[in-house]
Amino acid sequence: MARTADVHPNATLTPSKTDLMKAWLPRQPWFAGDPSDLATVGQFRFVDPAGAVGVQIMLVTSGGDLYQVPLTYRDAPLEGAESALLGTMEHSALGTRWIYDALSDPVYAAELLRTIVEADTEAPVSSGAPQTPARGSGAKGVDLVAGQRRGDDLITYGRWTIHVARHPDEAEPIGALGVLTADLTLNGEDVTVVLAELRSA
Repeated sequence: MARTADVHPNATLTPSKTDLMKAWLPRQPWFAGDPSDLATVGQFRFVDPAGAVGVQIMLVTSGGDLYQVPLTYRDAPLEGAESALLGTMEHSALGTRWIYDALSDPVYAAELLRTIVEADTEAPVSSGAPQTPARGSGAKGVDLVAGQRRGDDLITYGRWTIHVARHPDEAEPIGALGVLTADLTLNGEDVTVVLAELRSA
């Protein structure tokens, strides 16, 4: 069962997550939108078992297209992940936070694999704020091991890989050992999109 994520609903963030994404997304080869119309259409969290790193998966639209932007929030720089840094923000309750593209963060990599393999869900939050429903499908015979980023959208875990969909859609993956999906309302329609696919390496 997903652990509860501690959040600070009344905290102020400077700059905001949206502002950081607007500055960072145009530099990514997989982003073809206009950051001026960036809109958040969903978001949910995973929980770091050690309680040190915030993990939030943002689902945003631009130019009519859906994008997935997983983020992690840390209280100090993550060594070796300089190229994945969106920037820093001042959090009124937690102080300075370093914000990363989560594919380069081992905490996100571990929780993504665990959620898929154990058929877990998004984490409830302490404030009771709504979260986008997300769930892993379950996957038999897959070991929970450390992951390492490979390129823009792939994490390797020994004998396994996870493709993280930067452009999630409703297409059912063929041959995947397990998936992470989320339920969204887009253009007035309820849809289930595939966020990540677990496969043999």
